[in-house]
Amino acid sequence: MSHARHMTIGTAGHVDHGKTSLVRVLTGIDTDRLLEEKRRGITIENGFAHLTFPDGLVAGIIDVPGHERFVRHMLAGSGGIDIALLVVAADDGVMPQTREHLDILRLLDIKSCVVALTKCDLITDPGWLGLIADDIRSLIGGSFGNDPPIVEVSAQTGQGLDELTKALHDSVMLTQPRLPGTFFRLPLDRVFSMEGFGTVVTGTLLDGQIKTGDPVRVYPAEIDSRVRQIQVYGLTTDQAFPGQRVALNLAGVKKTDLNRGDVLASVGSLRGTPMLDAQLSILPNSPFSLKNNGLVQLHLAAREVTAKVVLMESDRLNAGESDYAQFRLTDPVVARRGDRLVIRFPSPAITIGGGTILDANPQKHRRHKPAVIDQYQTKESGSLRQRVELSIAERPGTFASLPELALRADLGPTARAEANVLADKGLIVPLAKDVFIHKSEINSLTLKIKSLLTNHHKLNPYSLGLSTEEIRSRLAGNASTAAWEGLQRYWKDRDVTVQEGGFTRLRSFEPKVDEAKNQFVESLERTYLDFGLKPMATSEVLPNDDPDRNRRRKAALAYLVRGGQLIRLDDLYHMHAQAYGEAFGHFQALAKNGPVELSVFRDALNTSRKVALALLESFETRALAVKSGTGRLPLAVDSFPSRPGGKNPNQEGPRKCPRA
Repeated sequence: MSHARHMTIGTAGHVDHGKTSLVRVLTGIDTDRLLEEKRRGITIENGFAHLTFPDGLVAGIIDVPGHERFVRHMLAGSGGIDIALLVVAADDGVMPQTREHLDILRLLDIKSCVVALTKCDLITDPGWLGLIADDIRSLIGGSFGNDPPIVEVSAQTGQGLDELTKALHDSVMLTQPRLPGTFFRLPLDRVFSMEGFGTVVTGTLLDGQIKTGDPVRVYPAEIDSRVRQIQVYGLTTDQAFPGQRVALNLAGVKKTDLNRGDVLASVGSLRGTPMLDAQLSILPNSPFSLKNNGLVQLHLAAREVTAKVVLMESDRLNAGESDYAQFRLTDPVVARRGDRLVIRFPSPAITIGGGTILDANPQKHRRHKPAVIDQYQTKESGSLRQRVELSIAERPGTFASLPELALRADLGPTARAEANVLADKGLIVPLAKDVFIHKSEINSLTLKIKSLLTNHHKLNPYSLGLSTEEIRSRLAGNASTAAWEGLQRYWKDRDVTVQEGGFTRLRSFEPKVDEAKNQFVESLERTYLDFGLKPMATSEVLPNDDPDRNRRRKAALAYLVRGGQLIRLDDLYHMHAQAYGEAFGHFQALAKNGPVELSVFRDALNTSRKVALALLESFETRALAVKSGTGRLPLAVDSFPSRPGGKNPNQEGPRKCPRA
């Protein structure tokens, strides 16, 4: 089955203007399912049908309620329609919900429309039908480009049904079909259970294709499932395409886990968000204005959520006015850049405006900031390269990978190529594979580390510097290991810092060695020799009793580390180089029987679990060992000092190939 012409038609119009009757005579399907709908004679929930044209082409139909109390239901069904079937009764003409539904179609940017002038069998004066048609044309204006066809019909007599079918077929053929997209996305407008099948969901397929057996995820709750069966227009199929009305039987998920408005999509393709950046416009005919921080009901596809509207430049938007806005939501939603939204006041319940999502995972913004407005303008109309740069620049300190940024900012598959161009131009800096940082951010971090270390060196002239872990937590706590190592390389390559023995100092700083011959050095080395393979925690060896003595102890410790007599394992422990070499010898011997597990290594050394783990992690850091399953294996090394002199184990060396 080709995906070339899959379309969904949505009805619109005032209550009791004959939408459901018209769909019934066109398709043979009664879309009113509920007993209450049958009893009251009005549509309450969205109904679904499909229209088969004479040439075999099939289009889905969503029949929406026309009563003003059920506009929210109408919105839940309208997010995925391609063509509007605006229904106006000839005996009533244009009515309030005709206008509101038409406003909603405009806000959703529906490009195609066909008008059905129903109940024409009740009108005997042809002049009256001409007047109603003129009113409709005046109301529609240029909303759909060329004037949409107005077809006079009667569901009772069959008048005009062939002409209406042809007009809908023409509209289907002229409307641009949805592209397959990069991933599957289906907003859920119905969730129910069927005996013998389990949970079933329906919706209009917006993006991508779906096949039987595909893994899927429910957002924003991020519940994983699998497609057990697919139906399109009542027929079981193996695959569905964008623009089709789809019913999916899901495996491993309960009906109670899902809600209308949830989105079913490819695994890892979306992110829930409590905020949305958008371009927002108030309807020209809105009787109400919108204040900054005003509360609205936001409608996004089949989702409805309460939102606070933060206007970026205005204090109030009046009818016909626009502004950039950030919606701060009471519950998370998922969306993509370019999705359309509609806002309504909760009381009185009326549609006042809508707009286009510019960023579906934004940062929190402050109002009246020129830089923020520039960002909105880039999000709205900037080139892909500009948006790639912005996505990296506006999230300082997050160190997100490019795939993550591409997902959040909806940058698409070519983002990597644009990032490489930006890196060549020096606007962004690569830290690791697909991990970038903006030039302004890395310049800021460089200033911060210089200031941090300068202050430390002034207060601690004998120290080797700050521990690398402390610097990471203070400057780049959100950075991945790869990103942090990239930052360290950047500073080292530019002669900003030196890393030695787990400490970092400025390249321009040399620790004082006045303490080299004092009694603390000799005493401290003797203490660690006595510890052997069971060192005490460094904080216990260097108690914070007397400030001057403690400063001298720390200076002695730094001197011994720098000289290679002591080896820093981590923030908790140091060990004498002689004991460190002995521990590595045990490790090599144990590895003859395969990867060394932590518990086995601990027992062989007769030391604590913490010390054994610190040693193994130190071997990895210093390129002496590598993980293998749940254990570790030694790497081939040219030599290893078991006593002072020779290679300083505090200097990290290049990794070599694992032993066979």
